[in-house]
Amino acid sequence: MSSQSKPMISRRQFFFIIVQTEIGVGVLSMPYDLHGIAKQDGWISLLITAFSLLIILFLLWMLAKRHPSLNFFQILERVFSKWPGKFIIVAYIIYFTSVSVLIVLLFGRMLSLWVLPSTPFWVLSILMVSVCLYLTASGLKIIARLYTSLSLFLFILIFLMVFCFSELEILYILPVAQSGWINIVKGANEGLLSYFGFIVTLVIYTYVEGKPKDKFKTVFWAHCFVTCFYLFVVLVSFTFFSTKEIALVQEPVLYMLKSFQFPIIARIDLFFLSIWVVSVATSFATYLFMTGMGLQTVFQKQSSILVTLAAISIFIISIFFGFESERLELLGNVVVFLGYAFGIFIPIFTLCISALRFKAKKEGGKQSE
Repeated sequence: MSSQSKPMISRRQFFFIIVQTEIGVGVLSMPYDLHGIAKQDGWISLLITAFSLLIILFLLWMLAKRHPSLNFFQILERVFSKWPGKFIIVAYIIYFTSVSVLIVLLFGRMLSLWVLPSTPFWVLSILMVSVCLYLTASGLKIIARLYTSLSLFLFILIFLMVFCFSELEILYILPVAQSGWINIVKGANEGLLSYFGFIVTLVIYTYVEGKPKDKFKTVFWAHCFVTCFYLFVVLVSFTFFSTKEIALVQEPVLYMLKSFQFPIIARIDLFFLSIWVVSVATSFATYLFMTGMGLQTVFQKQSSILVTLAAISIFIISIFFGFESERLELLGNVVVFLGYAFGIFIPIFTLCISALRFKAKKEGGKQSE
């Protein structure tokens, strides 16, 4: 995690870090969430979200390109000066911690409902936190290698859903745009939570090998892959369940797979869920890693103790918070609001200040000559 040793990773590894961070806990409930606002046109809302975020990713790339030798936290200190920059970094640490807590709570709730109803939540929480802490402490290179290897599971998830094709009914998503464009645009907000991992592109940009244009191509194709994956899941869910049916199932993907059996696998939904746990762990590990980077920048100390303290804090907060539906919904809304601020507004504002401030310095230098 040291910014001084510069643990460089390849563009391919960068691609899979983005993919593994964005595809996580939200994949099971995304169809239900989109349908709640935009009905059968939720897939259009998803495309609107994806296109909007592509513009945001371009702006984030422009910011990182202006400071190629610095990570995002160092950029904040350079643009806003030391102490204001540290204050913003602390705010980011709180944001990353909030997202991490939400991931742990959703993970625990899902396993408690589907697999381990009698297992105490603290056991599930400590298993997730401890495994990801071990991974995070290993460094960025190890994380990148593992994420690349684990990406095979994403194709297994796609393969399992292919078996539902015989039961799909395309008429369920027709007529297009029946719910109205106002609801479709509102539905785009529901898909945003599953994409919030895109901030990792800015945080680790400086540790990626290659030219700026090549890095942006990697970001672009990773975003396209994630969008295609989510679109596949949403369309399969929307054409398997009718509009009335999908409104009753919060995890349509699992209920859909539960109706099928293999000769050697009786519960495909549980097999899918076991692979989903891996995707959740990679998302959580990335946020824990970014939290650790922020702490190390604030305290100017490269130590795994800071990451350990962050992991312990996430565990304690998740235990006291609990995963009741009302609390989870409240935390989810807070995280979405913070995501707009820390994932979109602050980076764009930083880009504007950086452009104005360093342009002024350049012009001042020319005049003195």
